[in-house]
Amino acid sequence: MSSYKPTKGMKRRLNISILAITGAFALYAFANLYDASITNNVSYSAMANNTQFQSTTVTANRGTIYDANGQILAQSATVYNIIISPNELKGVDDEAILESGLTEKERQIQECATILTEELGTVDYDEIVEYFYNEDTSNRAWIKVASKVNKVVASSILTRADELELEYNLIYTEEDTTRYYPQGDMAASVIGFTNYDGDGIYGVEAYYNDYLAGVDGKTITATDANGNEMPYKNDKTYDAQDGSSVYLTIDSTLQYYVERELEKCVEENNVQNRACAIIMNCKTGAILAMATYPGYDLNDRNSIYSASDRATLAAITDEEEYNEKYAELREQQWKNKAITELYEPGSVFKVVTGSAALEEKAITLDSTFTCNGAIEVADKTINCWTRGAHGTQDFVTAMTNSCNPAFIQIGQRLGIELFCDYFEAFGFTETTGIGLPGESAGLYVSEEDMGIVELASCSFGQSNTVTPIQMITAYSAVINGGYLLQPYVVSKIVDTNGNVIKTTRRTVRRQVISEETSEMMRETLESVVNNNGGSNAYIKGYRIGGKSGTSQKLQKIKETGDENLYVGSYVGFAPADDPEIVMLCMVDEPKGTDANGSLVYYGSLVAVPVVSAVFSDALPYLGYYPEYTEEELAALDITVPSLEGEDLEVAIETIESLDLNYKTVGEGTTVVSQVPSSASSVPQNGTIILYTEENLDKQMTTVPDVVGYSVSEVNNLLTNAGLNFKAGDGASGQSGATSNSQSIVAGTEVAQGTVVEVSFVVKSEG
Repeated sequence: MSSYKPTKGMKRRLNISILAITGAFALYAFANLYDASITNNVSYSAMANNTQFQSTTVTANRGTIYDANGQILAQSATVYNIIISPNELKGVDDEAILESGLTEKERQIQECATILTEELGTVDYDEIVEYFYNEDTSNRAWIKVASKVNKVVASSILTRADELELEYNLIYTEEDTTRYYPQGDMAASVIGFTNYDGDGIYGVEAYYNDYLAGVDGKTITATDANGNEMPYKNDKTYDAQDGSSVYLTIDSTLQYYVERELEKCVEENNVQNRACAIIMNCKTGAILAMATYPGYDLNDRNSIYSASDRATLAAITDEEEYNEKYAELREQQWKNKAITELYEPGSVFKVVTGSAALEEKAITLDSTFTCNGAIEVADKTINCWTRGAHGTQDFVTAMTNSCNPAFIQIGQRLGIELFCDYFEAFGFTETTGIGLPGESAGLYVSEEDMGIVELASCSFGQSNTVTPIQMITAYSAVINGGYLLQPYVVSKIVDTNGNVIKTTRRTVRRQVISEETSEMMRETLESVVNNNGGSNAYIKGYRIGGKSGTSQKLQKIKETGDENLYVGSYVGFAPADDPEIVMLCMVDEPKGTDANGSLVYYGSLVAVPVVSAVFSDALPYLGYYPEYTEEELAALDITVPSLEGEDLEVAIETIESLDLNYKTVGEGTTVVSQVPSSASSVPQNGTIILYTEENLDKQMTTVPDVVGYSVSEVNNLLTNAGLNFKAGDGASGQSGATSNSQSIVAGTEVAQGTVVEVSFVVKSEG
């Protein structure tokens, strides 16, 4: 009879098999344990931490940007993200029917959607409801439904949720920050802005992003399988390190003056391609103001700022074409024209050619140059800017006349090699290093490619292209003793503890010309302003130096066929004997016309008025007050005394003692009222109207249109209308000057005796 019991051999084989399998499993387990604990410990630990812990970012506050006087230009504000948590409704009754016919869960979902829809205005009711029923989102611990909501709205949302007894974390908020610019469009092209993530992408915001951004912190907490926070003794918080604050050299008051006058310039001259201006401290390189107009609102940077650009967009019906044009115009308005765009400086560049030639002793102040209205260079005829001939003239006269043939001769005496050496020395072959993103370098004719024709055109500011910041930096070197400085817009950076961690100081790149040559150029450029009875830049009581320029946009003319494409510019400085501030204004493609319908494009007509108006306000603001010459004192306006209540005979004696005229209205013996009023100013030989009876109507007159007339013609027109004529600063003393603006609009009804101030200009490249 056979046995069914296992034999010893069978047991041994079974034991060996089990032992082998067990050993294999043990070896496998040990290998995995070794891999997890030794070989790949770091990665597995990270996976575990990602599962068991959650990290919440603590956003650092971005540093503030201040102007030179501590006025806030950019700052971060606390805002809130709005978050819903669908899994908070897991335990809410979904069966019992309320009086409204809804379950408690349904009520809370609908109330949540209603609150968010009404308060935010940017979310869809049905979309919010769907989050609670959708299989992919109904169990989620958080869903962000809105970002960067202000405190008022966020508080209202939470208050309403509490009043309606919604689950505690059904709607909650998360702190965030947003960038705010209190001054709106002021210095927009300098300040720049941040992107949605809070990183700077334009201007100072971009260039100094590492300082401004700070370092985000984080909080690490344990979570359960559903992502809910759990008590954990090792919770850790790493504090955020707020960004440092940046102090600019920009002075908001000067910036306001510049932007105000640029706006007037662009509107009055129908400027097609924007205008820009810079004020620099020529002793240090600090930028006191820098503006481009039209600019944009930093708080609404995606909207097109320019009215003409908006009109261009409105005329486009094709959606694709519209989007392309919109993107182009938006990018253009964000650019800082003063550092990114190139232009041919025209006659402003003559200060560089002249100072180089004086420094090399290629000419002297007494050297003479002949202008017959044009000059032959090789086989090319190059005309002077004016149709007439300037004849024989010395250097100062040639600069005052801005004579092209004279400066071609100066360039020839300097020679190609030296001209190119000085072109480089004055900084035109490299960027200035101003400390702003997007700065361009000029495009120029190299020494290898320059012939005598190219030298001729380059000598008076054509052919080579530069940026406005390059031009004003070189100009500063001409007048400050010859030192090429590095311009800068940031004076210091201060951390959150008040420690100054970075400062910017005067940086001399090299000395280009001598102090002696620089002094000669200052005197020459002051003569340009003062000669022939005063140029458009003349301001009574101040010593101003400067040079205007006009250039044709030759490349664009070739491309478009439009012959009337010009750039008008001016660079002025003050005080002329010891300059502190220098200002450049560049007006790109002015298309305005004068009273005769002629195109107005000369730098002396479109750019000089900007600089002159800014200087009139800026110099007193900076502590420079007028110091009049004897001639200026003799021609000063007279302050009108207070005569109301005076005996008529006494009032007349007072007026006559001031060499003023008078006219009486009424039969009384006491002055009841007067025009102009006391403390106003009238020109010498002006007339004061004295009213001697109560309730007498003022004698009225209509202000005539006096724009486009000579000084004598304006005087006759206003005097005949019973008005006082006051000549403003500018070229009123120069023959050939014509009026270009009046203080009271033509056609306005005013009282006789009212003072009308009229400004005058000459069409000149001086």
